[in-house]
Amino acid sequence: MTNWLTVPVKRMTDFKGRSRRREFWIFSFALLAFWVAFFLAADALFPLPEGVPGEAPLDDVPPISVGANRMVVWLGLPLLLFFGWVHLALSIRRLHDTGRSGWWYLVILIPWLGTIWLFVWFLQDSQPFDTIFGPDPKGRVEVPPKPDREFDYVPLPAAPVRRD
Repeated sequence: MTNWLTVPVKRMTDFKGRSRRREFWIFSFALLAFWVAFFLAADALFPLPEGVPGEAPLDDVPPISVGANRMVVWLGLPLLLFFGWVHLALSIRRLHDTGRSGWWYLVILIPWLGTIWLFVWFLQDSQPFDTIFGPDPKGRVEVPPKPDREFDYVPLPAAPVRRD
């Protein structure tokens, strides 16, 4: 028996199939907005008192309070693992949509160049029609090929013959 939650979660974490640009970019921007809101909420719920140095989670990041740091670690880490897995699956399905294997995602390991390369691939349009990775998510159907011009000529019917 499936419930209302298993089907969407199964689709989100599925590495097979294809995903359109729209699906990828909407999820990516929503995820970015979620993380910005999450860190702002952690900072608002646990403000850093004046005069206290606080903890800087990363270099060149403003310091946050100990409570905000705990919230980010205890609540943010499980969310990061789940959403990271979902984004990885979505990225691989997006690569499938451009006609590439999911293994091409490993190009991200090349500093700077790999990220730019993936970004360009994620911006590319889908491959039309069905591929080895699945049906076209845009729903395009194959157009039958045009007939060859050599065989396109249809002769006119013969004139009637008078038999007098």
